[in-house]
Amino acid sequence: MVVGEEMAPGILEIAKAKDEEEDLDYLEIEIYKDLEFWKGLGIPIISSIPFAFLVLLMTGSEGGDWVGSCFCFFFLWVLIGLSLAINAQIIKRRRYSLGSYISTILGIIIGVVLSSYLVGIILSNLNLRTI
Repeated sequence: MVVGEEMAPGILEIAKAKDEEEDLDYLEIEIYKDLEFWKGLGIPIISSIPFAFLVLLMTGSEGGDWVGSCFCFFFLWVLIGLSLAINAQIIKRRRYSLGSYISTILGIIIGVVLSSYLVGIILSNLNLRTI
């Protein structure tokens, strides 16, 4: 680059210029750089891990106790994510709230998929007699 030559505007500068002109919100362009979003996404997951581990320690590590610990993990993940999202909406932390909502949705999807997988495994191992 030659001294005195201006750089071409990047995508963020173009988006900010359009935002000022058209009064639109370009949240999805800057979301990957925003620490508040990543906090909202990660805190529900990280904070539910110790409780699931505590349930595993209290029940022992035999057979079906892993299932209870997994259900505890996903239940707390969704519950903590939803409560943080609602709280962030109240105190007007928009990106933190968005991260928490996405974390809640991911927890629900992953929990339902793993639960259906576990139920399928359990049902395939049962010796059901047909009439």
